[in-house]
Amino acid sequence: MINAKNIDYKYLMENQKSINKSIKSKNKAKIMEYDFKIVSFKIGGEYYGIDIMKVKEILKARKFTRIPNSLDFVVGVLNLRGEIIPIIDIGKMFHLEGSADSEVKSIIIIKIENLQLGLAVEQINHVIPLRRSDIQPPSPLLGSINERYIEGVIELNDKLFVILDTESIFSDKEKSKREILPQSSDLSEEFFTFFSNQVEEFAGIHINEYNKDIFRNLYDEYAKENNIKELPKIDREAATNIVKKVFSQHTGTLWKQPYTDNFLDAVTPKLNKICSEEVRILDVGCGDGHEAYSLFFLISADMREVDIRMIAADVNLTAVSNATGFETLSSAIPSWINPDKYFIKLSDSTYKIKKEITDKIYFEFHNAQNIGSYNKEFDLVVARDLSLFLSAEDYKTFLENISSKIVSGGVLVIGDNEKVSNIKNFTKIQDENITAYVKN
Repeated sequence: MINAKNIDYKYLMENQKSINKSIKSKNKAKIMEYDFKIVSFKIGGEYYGIDIMKVKEILKARKFTRIPNSLDFVVGVLNLRGEIIPIIDIGKMFHLEGSADSEVKSIIIIKIENLQLGLAVEQINHVIPLRRSDIQPPSPLLGSINERYIEGVIELNDKLFVILDTESIFSDKEKSKREILPQSSDLSEEFFTFFSNQVEEFAGIHINEYNKDIFRNLYDEYAKENNIKELPKIDREAATNIVKKVFSQHTGTLWKQPYTDNFLDAVTPKLNKICSEEVRILDVGCGDGHEAYSLFFLISADMREVDIRMIAADVNLTAVSNATGFETLSSAIPSWINPDKYFIKLSDSTYKIKKEITDKIYFEFHNAQNIGSYNKEFDLVVARDLSLFLSAEDYKTFLENISSKIVSGGVLVIGDNEKVSNIKNFTKIQDENITAYVKN
């Protein structure tokens, strides 16, 4: 054991409380003053500390982007409020015993001049007040970490804390960052992965195998327009604008031509073969009603002899509730829709859906992940862009469950930019404008 003064941690904290009280009374004569504080943490069962003045913030472990071909101890990078921060595994960096099995639970963000880094650690312990005079110089007995990277050591409650010198570890700041973050122009796939992670985080969506192609195309456009040479940084506004380009046509509006014509050309020939008296429709992700009412108007105008029974579902309870009292500006009603047939005129510029129309559409709060709970079958299911709001595994489960809820010859319509290969029991409808499948 290093010959360092063993200071009781409980005594330190009680003494700190005494300092706080004595400041008010201005009686500091018998109180031990502290002039140094460390953030203590644990790696591989050992205890370490960093000068608190070097610590910018502490984060819970979160999703970050792993960078292939980077240094072994660089576990990834994180976009923290627009700045790309490398995440370093100190245990791997110094080959500390037991660090390989440690679970990263916290990230300490440190700042050294203009360089910010994240240190992945197993456990944050305490902020410990110390006196510099109690810190002992490093000993060769430590072995694992070179003395040049250690500011000193101190023993508290029979635990040895090694205080790291971050200035020495990460000296030559710009060189460190260049070595940590790969700059090769061949890392386009890694850049795309980082781009995707940022879009997911800022826009609250999922990028997966079912929609990845369109995001890849949008990234290529973005990289070309912005001359991307290093890890791309985007903000919330940019992410939102990118996702808007992925949504199907007329999302959040009443459907317009020629989309409506394309939809009828792809779908109604199939429905006419199986629906003679009624057509049963399920609209998954109906939002505030634009899509559901567009569907109703479209099918009722084209299949005039059949009765429409429709369920419109969404997980947004507020949107679903508002859909039954749907209102819109007259300027937002496309020319193919007869407003007098479906709406009540509230003013020169505002229309409200008629009650006899809402009575034919059952709006409900329902999660797409529980689609199997429906005890009925449907002739037409519209689930546009659902893969953006479900993980790949959950979307795969949805496709499996919805198969049992569509009649033979029925149709499934998904998003314009979604791609699904080999849906069991379905055949893709050959159409350039609508992504749809017919049940075998």
